[in-house]
Order: sequence, then C-alpha cells, then structure tokens
Amino acid sequence: MNISTFSIKQKLIVILMVAVLLSTALVGLLSQYITRDLLRTSVEQTQLPNIVKQLGNRVDKEATMMTTVAHAIATNPDILAWSAAGADNREEQKVVRYLNELAEFNGLAAASFVDRQTFKYWNLEGFLRTLKNDERDGWFFSYKDSGEPVSLSLYSEAGVGYRLFANYQQLNGRGMSGVAKSVDELVSILNNVHIADSGLVYLVDKNGAIIAHPDTRQVGKASLADFSSSQVAATLLNPGEFNLAQHSIDGEQHILASSFVPSANWYVVAQVPEAELYTGLNSAMRQLILWAVAVALLFAGLGVLLAGSITRPIEQLSNTFVQLGRGDGDLTTRLPPPAQQEMRQLVEGFNRFVESLHNTIVAVANTSQQLRDSAAGVAERSKVTEQNSKTQRDRTIQVATALTEMGSSVAEIARSANQAATDAHASTATTLQGREQTRSAVSAIDILAGHVQSASNTIGALDEHTSAIGGILDTIRSISEQTNLLALNAAIEAARAGEHGRGFSVVADEVRTLAQRAAGATDEIQEKIDSFRQDSVQAVSQMQASREQTGLVVNAANEIDALLQQISQGITSINDMNTQVATATEQQHLVVDDINKNISDISVNSDENLATASRLVEVSAQLDELASELTSQVAKFRY
Repeated sequence: MNISTFSIKQKLIVILMVAVLLSTALVGLLSQYITRDLLRTSVEQTQLPNIVKQLGNRVDKEATMMTTVAHAIATNPDILAWSAAGADNREEQKVVRYLNELAEFNGLAAASFVDRQTFKYWNLEGFLRTLKNDERDGWFFSYKDSGEPVSLSLYSEAGVGYRLFANYQQLNGRGMSGVAKSVDELVSILNNVHIADSGLVYLVDKNGAIIAHPDTRQVGKASLADFSSSQVAATLLNPGEFNLAQHSIDGEQHILASSFVPSANWYVVAQVPEAELYTGLNSAMRQLILWAVAVALLFAGLGVLLAGSITRPIEQLSNTFVQLGRGDGDLTTRLPPPAQQEMRQLVEGFNRFVESLHNTIVAVANTSQQLRDSAAGVAERSKVTEQNSKTQRDRTIQVATALTEMGSSVAEIARSANQAATDAHASTATTLQGREQTRSAVSAIDILAGHVQSASNTIGALDEHTSAIGGILDTIRSISEQTNLLALNAAIEAARAGEHGRGFSVVADEVRTLAQRAAGATDEIQEKIDSFRQDSVQAVSQMQASREQTGLVVNAANEIDALLQQISQGITSINDMNTQVATATEQQHLVVDDINKNISDISVNSDENLATASRLVEVSAQLDELASELTSQVAKFRY
C-alpha cells in the first residue's frame, strides 16, 4: 500500500487516526510505566513491609504471650515451693487447675511444668512422668544444658500434628515450663493475610525451616531455600527490619520479603507473583485500549467530515480542470469562493488563472483570424508577384533578342566604317556611297538608341517591380515575426497550463517553426531581389553610357555627312573620321556584349524570382492551413 497514491481526504483521515492512536498509546504506555513503577515502589516500600511487619508484630505478640505464660508458670512461687516440698499429691490438683486456667485464658493447646532437679513433668492432665535422658525426652536435657532461658520450637505429636512450643527455664533455679499452640492457629492468622490473588505469608526459623505455612504439608519438612535459592534465603534471613528479594519460581517471577521477629528469633516471609501486582493495571490498560479505539473511531468520523469539508473545494477545482482537459473546456467557468480562507485564496487564484487563459485564448483566436487574413493577402500578392515575374522574364528575353540584333548592327557599322575608310582613298565617287551608308548608320544608331531607351525603361520598370516585391517581402517578414512572437507567447501560456496545454504547445511550436521558415525564405528572396536590383542599376547605367555613346556616334555620323559634303577638305580628314567611327563602333560592340551578358543574368534572376514567387505562394497556402489549424485548436475552448 503506497500512501503517496492516497487522496488528500484519505491522508487527512489517516493522519488524524494515527495522531489520535499514537497520542493515546503514548499516554497509555507512559501512564502504565509510571503507574507500574509507582505500584512497584508502593508494594516494595510500603505494602509488603507493612504486611510482614504487621504479621511480625502479631507473631511477636503471640510468642511474647506464650513466653510470658511459660515464664509465669516456671517462676510461680507456689508451684516452686510445692515442687521443692516433694510435690504433695493433695496439692497437685491446684497446680493442674492453674495450668488449665492459664491455657484456657490464653488459648493454649498445652501447658506444662518440669522440675529441673527432679525431672518430674506435669501437664494439663496432671503428673505425666519423670523425664529420662533418652530419645523421647532428650529435648529436655538438651534445652536444660543449652543455657538459654527461652526456647521456641516446633514439635509434632502423633494424632495431634505440629505444635509450637514456648519454653522457659530458671537457669539458676528448678522451675521450667512449656506452653504450646497448634500450628493451625498460626496458619489461620497467615491465611487472613491476602496479597494479590495467590500471594502468601509463612514463618521460618533462623535456619529457614518452615514453622507455619498455609500449606500445612510444608511445615517441618520444607525450608526457605526449597522455595527460592540459597542466595535468596541468605538475603531473607538477614536479621533486619525488612528484607527484599526476587526469584523465579516455576518459571514465574516472584517477589519475596521478610521481617525478623526478635522475640521468637523467627522470620515472617511474604511471597507474591510479580505479575499479580499488575493485574489491575493490565485490566486498566485493556480498558484504555478500548477507549482509545472508541476515541479513534469517533475522531475518524470527525476526520471524514473535516476532510470532506476541506477537500470539497479541491474536488470542485479538480473537476473543472478535468473538464478543461477533455477538450471542451469552458473558459467562462468560475468557481464560487468557499468560506475557508485558504481555499478561497486557491479558488481566487484559479479563477484569475482561468481569466488570464481566457484572455489569452481570445487573443490567440483574434490573432489566428488576423493570421488567416494576412496569409490570404500574402497568397494573393504572391500570385501577383509570380505573374509579374513571368512578365519580367518574357520582357527580359525580348530585350536580350533586341540587344543581339543591336550587336549585329554595331558589327555591321564597324565593317561599313572600315570599308568607308578604304573606299575614301579610292575615289571621290565613293563619297556619295559613304554618305548613304553614313545615313544608314545614323538611322541604325537611332534605332539602337530607341532600343537602348526601351531596354532602359524596361529595366527601370523591372526595378520598380522589384521594389514592390521588396515591400511585399517586408510585409511577409513582419507577419512572420508577429507569427513567431505569437507562437512563442502561445507556447509560454501552454507551458503554464501544464499537462492540459501540451497539445496547444506542440501546435504553437509548429506555427513558430513554419514562421521561421517563412522568414528565412523571405530573407533569401530579399537577397535575390537586392542582387537583381544592383544588376538592374548597373544595366541602366551601362545603357545610359551606350545611349551617350550612341549620341556621339550620331554626332560623328552627322559630321561625316558634313565632311562628305565638304569632300574638298580632303580624303585625309574623311579617313580620320572613319577611323574614329570604326573605333567608336567597336567600343559600342563591346558595350552591347556586356549589356547582353547582364540581360542574361537578369533573365536567370527572373527565373529564380519566379521560382521564389511560386514557393512563396506555397508557403502562403501552408501558412493559411496552419492558421486554420490554430483556429480549430482554439475553437475547442468555449470563450
């Protein structure tokens, strides 16, 4: 699952739920950790110490009571005097009654008196026996010789079970007494102490032997080390006010605490599974999880409502973009401003963008129509230019033919002048013939002058047409530059439109490319026309020079005619003049050859101009098609 593909609404819902769950989980975990730590501290430093101390005080009270009763019996002066006097049987019932009253009053199971000197033993029923240092009574002699005034011990009797005995002896006297309580009474006290669910409390002696335990089977048989370890037992059997240890029992971690009872030289031991201390905490944690899920669901619902209110304007904006991208986008569409400030700014920005796009499309549409009109005008002018180029080519051919004829005439004049010079030496008779030829030459030169003037006029007209073509090319170049600029602006606006303007951008690039090609072709035509105009100017100049030379020839011919009339001036003068005429005619022939060559170049340029004009007609048609395509693309929008 890729979260980047989620919608904004889904992301808002997920973020809100994750934030609620994480914050709830974090608070819950911190609360559980702190509570667990506080609970552990409370258990280890308050509850367990209080329990074992209270129970220790209870045991101490019981032990003190038992030792006090034993002390009272062992030091009773009446009993000591009675025993020292030989233990009269008549007074024995008083002693027995005294023992029973003490036992009943203090809730004892047994009470006894022993004379340390005679070893006689009395209990609640009376005289029992005289003790002997054997296996059964060896405890008495061991205790007597121990030098300890007080002794607490556990003793098992057949049919009775375990009893707790408290003994007291006069180290320097003859009195010794013992009292007993059933272990069941201590067990009852222990059972009244509840720690968690399965926690328990028991008593051990200074060696760790079990004295009292809720499980009576452990009494007198098990030790503290059996429930823990020797190291833990050593820690708990420290004669301090409170001891604490941890140990794993049957794979479960337990907390063990002990408190020393100095009066009995015993230890109260409390044992509780660590997990049970946190049962309530775990239950609270489960409730917290349920509440967290409920809160998360509540906030999820709120998140759906909130996300819907946030994303609704965005969805409207998205739908509008989709409509624009389908090709029938209505650029007159505007989104109503929502109540939220951020979304209102977004919608206002979108509306401004659509307004700008609308204005751009309208401008492009208008420009497209203008481009079509301009393309039609260019096409019409290109056709006129093509027709004029054909006419110019035909006239150039005519001029070339006329110049060829003029060249032949000039050559003929040169031959005639030479012949005239030769004949001038022969006789005067040939003078008349010379005058006739001179007149013919003058006539031919006049004709040549007329042809030259006609060619000059034709070239001048050609130069005017060329200037007109240059103006048309300037118009085409201006249109091409405007088209290129508009295509560039359209490409920029298409780039701003992003993915939806990609098709329009491609069309704009094509229009710009064609506009650049049209501009390049126009520049080539301009270069050809400029070259043609230079050649035309040169041709006009040369024809003007030829015209001037023709005038000189005419003048010379007139002079020849005058000289012929004045033949008397001498054959020498006529010969000189004929020589000048021949020379001038040869120069004229050279000029005519140059003019003929230039006219040939003009003819070639005219062909090129005709081809360029034809190409210009084709380009104009393509430009018209592109303008139509641009109009078609713009028509996809409603504006």
